[in-house]
Amino acid sequence: MILSIVILVILMCIGLKIKGKNEFFHDYCSAKNTGTVNAIFSILIFLSHSVQYLELGGALDKPYLAIRTFLGQLVVVTYLFFSGYGITESIKKKGMVYVKRMPVGRLFKTWYHFAVVILIYLFVQTVICGKEYELPRVLLSFIGYSAVGNSNWYMFVTFALYIIVIVSFLIAKKRNILGVVLVWVLSVLFIVFERQMELPARFYNTLLCFPLGMLFSLIKPQIDKIFMKNDISWFAGILTCIAAFLFFSYNRNKYMVFYVLFTFTAIAIILMFMMKVNISNPVFTWFSKHIFSFFILQRVPMIILDCFGLTDSKLLFITLSLAATVVLSIAFDALMKKTDGMIFKI
Repeated sequence: MILSIVILVILMCIGLKIKGKNEFFHDYCSAKNTGTVNAIFSILIFLSHSVQYLELGGALDKPYLAIRTFLGQLVVVTYLFFSGYGITESIKKKGMVYVKRMPVGRLFKTWYHFAVVILIYLFVQTVICGKEYELPRVLLSFIGYSAVGNSNWYMFVTFALYIIVIVSFLIAKKRNILGVVLVWVLSVLFIVFERQMELPARFYNTLLCFPLGMLFSLIKPQIDKIFMKNDISWFAGILTCIAAFLFFSYNRNKYMVFYVLFTFTAIAIILMFMMKVNISNPVFTWFSKHIFSFFILQRVPMIILDCFGLTDSKLLFITLSLAATVVLSIAFDALMKKTDGMIFKI
């Protein structure tokens, strides 16, 4: 499995660009660059999911398992952070027009795509694999509260955050700072609710990365002025972030607030690197265009291969799963593009 990480690192080095002395990428948070970062983590998520169907323990597996354990929920933090950032940027540019379109253009559209995915999983699990599910579990799977073999918690949180943003900015109207403050408050209250419901920690321990992205959108000009002034400022900033990251990483299991700060400092390090380093190649560009479908559909081929007992060969399992997920993603996105044109005319 560690070979998969080596291949990923090699891919990251292809098309790698590093700015010179006192030079920075001022567009480091562009859609293309944030998409590339999310693409890298989508591959890490794929690897993390794939090992759940395999028996690992060899000499080449242990290093990967150590990396996987260390990263934990960090593989999703950029998804949440850049989603919050992107939504706030859109609100700043389009104002209340964008907010009023979110219930359909963001929330319902995302749910509709997810609902189609759930139907695919139900077909695979019940028809192909012969599993049975109780009706309450099936119904709750359509909002991500439960699962029928699919990844669910991230979607449950995503739907909740979209609702929180809509409510917050309908209240705040054109006052963006107030809107972001309300998102923070409601997000914290939602975490309290999730803990009261005794949901697994993965449902909430990275959730605040979303409002953090919204906050970053508001203060980015000031952040850039501080850390992109010169290399000394940048080095001081990234060293501080790394030191904080190491501290919170060591103590992340003591208190939830430490785990949250562990994720925050990880994002800070990524942002600092993006100021100086740019990764661009066709592989990551493709993944960035199919982020949702690749993430949400990757368990489909894994489940089918597992049902037919094709998990003995790690290389075969990962190769077939990856190839099948790529094909599924292309087909799914093409289908959704056609149906979206008929259903969502906004």
